[in-house]
Amino acid sequence: LPAEMFASIPTPLGMVLSDDPEEADVIVEVVSDEQAYEAISYQVYALVAPFFTVQDDITFKELTSILTGKSSQDEAPFKSLYAIEPASLLQRLIDPKNPKRVALTPTSDLSVLPDDSWMIVPFEELQPQFKVVTIDGISPLDDDFNPSAYALSLPVGVRSGTTDRDIDPDLLLSLLPKSNFKPEQLTSLIMTGVTAMARDTAFVMSTEGALYPGTNIRKVMRAADLTHISNEVSFFEDCPFPDPDYEGFIFCSDPEYIDLLVDLGTDIVELTGNHNNDVRAIYKVDSVPYSLDLYRKNDMKWYAGGTNLTNAKASLKIEHNGNKLAFVGCNSYGPYMAWATDDSSGSAPCEDWEWIKQTITELKQEGYLPIVTLQFQEEYLYTATSTAIRDFRPLAEAGAVIVNGSQSHVGKALEFYSDAFIQYGLGNLFFDQPGYYITYDGFIQKHFFYQGRHISIQLLTITLEDTAKPRFMTPDERAKFLQDIFDASAELRSTP
Repeated sequence: LPAEMFASIPTPLGMVLSDDPEEADVIVEVVSDEQAYEAISYQVYALVAPFFTVQDDITFKELTSILTGKSSQDEAPFKSLYAIEPASLLQRLIDPKNPKRVALTPTSDLSVLPDDSWMIVPFEELQPQFKVVTIDGISPLDDDFNPSAYALSLPVGVRSGTTDRDIDPDLLLSLLPKSNFKPEQLTSLIMTGVTAMARDTAFVMSTEGALYPGTNIRKVMRAADLTHISNEVSFFEDCPFPDPDYEGFIFCSDPEYIDLLVDLGTDIVELTGNHNNDVRAIYKVDSVPYSLDLYRKNDMKWYAGGTNLTNAKASLKIEHNGNKLAFVGCNSYGPYMAWATDDSSGSAPCEDWEWIKQTITELKQEGYLPIVTLQFQEEYLYTATSTAIRDFRPLAEAGAVIVNGSQSHVGKALEFYSDAFIQYGLGNLFFDQPGYYITYDGFIQKHFFYQGRHISIQLLTITLEDTAKPRFMTPDERAKFLQDIFDASAELRSTP
């Protein structure tokens, strides 16, 4: 076992470490027979690939076959498999009977992963630039993760030695190395793109039921610790029955539609949308206060919008499992009527971007991980425009860990820039655009934070059915969509 595994174990007075099991009163070792141990903990590792990897899963049988030379290297999805030292520990985990034949490349540098290689890393060393590859469909990031059922969980046990001394059971337990996987320090966050419960989407909700659009994604949305929805349209008590053939762009949502957000476990509502003041434009009624009251009554928090400019610019701070997250956003697109003023409701205008960059810097100094979402100019391309690159990247430089374009009806390119994850558009969640089939495919992001760090990202891919009901893509649909987005993202790597 690695020497650092024992660094945090308090050695009782008079006890010393020995490498001779024959003289040991207490033995801590890799588990062989579970029945022989007083207690067992798991050191959890993850199989990772470069982020822009389409393949999601590999079977443990396939993995061991590649690493032991039973299958051709030409068939492998990686050229080399790197492993944190001591590699011998992982070799034993992969092939207990003949560990020396497991072809792992030892490394002590976990920050660099060649494009043609994968790596096995301790769970706490995960980084957003790594894609966690599931093994037999299991990942340490699963909501119901059970370390004992995962191929890369190393069981470490403590037991009494062969001496005649009686060892206090509490002493045995105190000497067991702590697991590196601590679910009580892990936070999962789902982030989504455009929600506009109006027009044909609203018609389907009014005829099939308000919960109908969430049918296929409900379980995943509710399982996250925190769920974010970018709702562009305000609720209005006198909102007329939706017309699916309406071709205009002025919207309102029936208050009953809040049930969909409740059912999905929505915790955070983003208000950067450019339709938040449509009701005021038509009916001369400010519906934002009513909408905020609905959110409040359903225990939802909001940001990037409010009843005045000060409220709209305020960040939303959330602490969960020791992770400090802060959400801030703004609307650069307009229209003017959508923006909050000193004495009227609306979204936070981006203005010259200086105030939001300053906010990000201050949040970072306070120990928060800033998450920034933007209502930006709309266009129907997978690629990122030069204006988006110009405006998004400085927010990463200011200290944001995530920068998302919430405006896009199309899933768009993404990149890692200045230690931040940037996606220029997630696409639609709940909104119809019949005839524009490129808008049917989009993303749900799932982010993971651990011990105060952003450690991983899952890109969940969805496509629209019945103009209102997203479903997760089939494997073939997903592979094609990811490849299209990754191809569009490749252009960003050469963009200064």
